[in-house]
Amino acid sequence: MNESSWSDVFSPLFRANSSGIPKYRLVMNALIQGITAGYWKAGDKLPTEDELLQLTPFSLGTVQRALRILVEQGVVVRQHGLGTFVASQKLEVQNPWHCRFIADDGVSFLPVYSTILSRDEVMVEGERAHYFEVAGGPLSLIERIININDEFNVFTRFYIQKHMFPVLSEMPLEDLSGLNFKRQISNEMNVPITKVDHAIKMLSFDDEVARHVGVQPASVGMCLSVAAYMGVDKCIYHQKFFIPPQTEHLASPANPATKPSTQVVWAATYRSKASRSQSLTLSSARQERAGFL
Repeated sequence: MNESSWSDVFSPLFRANSSGIPKYRLVMNALIQGITAGYWKAGDKLPTEDELLQLTPFSLGTVQRALRILVEQGVVVRQHGLGTFVASQKLEVQNPWHCRFIADDGVSFLPVYSTILSRDEVMVEGERAHYFEVAGGPLSLIERIININDEFNVFTRFYIQKHMFPVLSEMPLEDLSGLNFKRQISNEMNVPITKVDHAIKMLSFDDEVARHVGVQPASVGMCLSVAAYMGVDKCIYHQKFFIPPQTEHLASPANPATKPSTQVVWAATYRSKASRSQSLTLSSARQERAGFL
């Protein structure tokens, strides 16, 4: 990446920030977006700390904190006396449950690679109160970039009851990249997930989502909302996938108890400029009765 292109990555940092996102996180997000968008590839050298001071409106401490966390997450590596480089190892998610796109052979699935952006504590309020009980205490919110076969990126927000899953809520962030969250939940609880509800909605992406998936703000994309339950109404986790316009087909199992070959297939191809929002909601039980294969 030449220096003249760096402004494409960092110019949004000079806009007024009303999102409440910490400054170091903004620097992290800009660097991750630059990497996922292909401005820097595996093994490429990132701008130096001094260059980042010139490219961003932030202090040296903010820049150093952002780089230190990216090193801890395994996104970049620092070589003494040489600089900071994009890590070459890609962490593939094994047997993803929800974010599965069908490969050209019509049978297998495209490889999926995840990178953790952040983990925060949030309260049960607003939309989250629809899924979780307030009495259950705070939630852990984990944000990830999921790369699909080096073709496009999906941005996800993953919510889980903090006290129920201490491993996901407390393990080092670098260990979360490439982790199959559903499998980890099953290992922690040793209790089956008995129902999964999916809802798809077309919506205009806000600035943050658009930046993470590499499209212009207000672009219309797909939001896949997934809620997994133990029993009838005990929500184990809620996850939202923000999927940009692209040409692959998205598939998910029709029911946690069915064979892997039984699945719902959604065409993820759509116009980037939709005349209105459209939504589709199918519970796993309804999917099974409807006979999706």
